[in-house]
Amino acid sequence: MARLTVFLVLLLLSTELWAQWQVYIVFFRDKRHSPFSLERPQEFLSQRSIERRRRQNIPLTGRDLPVSPAYLDSIRKTGARVLYPTRWFNGAIISATEAQMTAVNRLSVVQSNTGQRLSRLEELQKGRSLLPDLPRNDRTEAIETFNYGFSDRQVSMLGVDAMHRAGFRGEGIHIAVLDCGFQGFNTALPFRSMTVLGTFNFVDGTTNVINSCTHGTRVLSVLAAFQEGSLIGTAPRAAYYLFQTENNATETRAEEAWWLVAAERADSLGVDIISTSVGYYAFDDPAQNYTISDLNGRTALITRAANAAASVGMLVVKSAGNQGNRLWGRITFPGDADSVLTVGSVNANGIYSVFSSRGPTADGRIKPDVVAIGEGTIVSLPSGTVTGDVGTSFSAPLVAGLAAGFWQANPRLTNMQVIDLIRRSGTRARNPNDSIGYGIPNFERMQLLVTSLPNQIVKSTDIVVYPNPASSEIRVAFPESLHGKPITLLLTDVSGRQYMETTITAAKEPAIVRRLTAKGFYLLQILTTEGKKVQSVIFE
Repeated sequence: MARLTVFLVLLLLSTELWAQWQVYIVFFRDKRHSPFSLERPQEFLSQRSIERRRRQNIPLTGRDLPVSPAYLDSIRKTGARVLYPTRWFNGAIISATEAQMTAVNRLSVVQSNTGQRLSRLEELQKGRSLLPDLPRNDRTEAIETFNYGFSDRQVSMLGVDAMHRAGFRGEGIHIAVLDCGFQGFNTALPFRSMTVLGTFNFVDGTTNVINSCTHGTRVLSVLAAFQEGSLIGTAPRAAYYLFQTENNATETRAEEAWWLVAAERADSLGVDIISTSVGYYAFDDPAQNYTISDLNGRTALITRAANAAASVGMLVVKSAGNQGNRLWGRITFPGDADSVLTVGSVNANGIYSVFSSRGPTADGRIKPDVVAIGEGTIVSLPSGTVTGDVGTSFSAPLVAGLAAGFWQANPRLTNMQVIDLIRRSGTRARNPNDSIGYGIPNFERMQLLVTSLPNQIVKSTDIVVYPNPASSEIRVAFPESLHGKPITLLLTDVSGRQYMETTITAAKEPAIVRRLTAKGFYLLQILTTEGKKVQSVIFE
């Protein structure tokens, strides 16, 4: 009895101490003491990541540099734990007690009072490890005609069957799926031919992404499954990273942080497309809830992370959410990001699903962008059983696979051009609305549209746009070959809304583009006598 009493006392003390640990994100003042250099990007980015930027004329910036290891060490000296650094936000996700957090905020390298509490730490992080090298499937045999079985309608509605017949099934495209877990991905029959490059669980810091959650498995099957006569995904020959960012036990803003660091990992690995069917607006702690006015594309941490992912050339596809017939009604974060392709739901007849979250954003932009079948979508369960399911969670990966095959067919396009063409191919492209956006996209219409694109200036050194991101103004430097020639500068958001248009004469001194609108992600179109350059820019 005495031993039991002592055990209970220790358990209560342990629980009380455990409850003091919280998860925070903190931001550093600068990166001046980072040992890394933009001239040696191979030290912190894969060659695929570097090539993705080069292919889309995206210059390396200070945002790409890892945070200073010395700054991370200064946090550790307070007793706090560094869970993950974030180079895009120049900060770190940490776990700390209130006393340790006070000490962290006093550090000279930390921006004053920027530590944001994300959640109580339910389970301390285990030792993180690098993504493992998993066996790759090098299956390359050509199959001109597939038997899609039950999944025929969800594939053919998007013209993906024609895409597959043309030989574009995602080969050479790397896709990261960010979700709650992927039970059965390594055993179920529909996944037998899937190429998995790596897995990581950002919630507990391990490579284990198999748990009781089946949502990620069902989402993945819409993309990657290959079972003739039953279920074939829209990108069955792409290669996949499976990242768990969702904590199945709680709903806190910490999950936004896990999503951020997973997106950064995807970037460094050279991922082309992020497909994510998680979304947020309400949490276990109501004090953390977002409001409709926050749906402005620049407030939520996960929204800013999604825009950052797009700024380095990745294409982010996000489900709109299932709040259409509920009190919230609107899209969920990060679906409000202007550089994210947000996907709603229709049924097999192309009619809007009442549960599908609607737009617009708080600043009046059309959302969702497009729709696909999310009502009766054919998916695979972890057991391999093929069944129907409901939710925008499944319409989003359908479109992500469409984007993969289309990008494979048109590799010189930028991520934002792919999004633009997906929108423009929609059945409501000329009259979008806040329920189905630009409508149902289609591969064959996209292929027709791509032939109308003007020639692009492909050498990133020809015209240099800097700094990017910028706070108030961006400079555009022109090569000597353009000096004395007319240049038109056009600034729009990704939906095409125009904010500035001016014609100048190129000179030795760079042109200046000043911020005339809200902070966020924009497209700067530079029209010259030799062609056109489209550069994504961020005002922050």
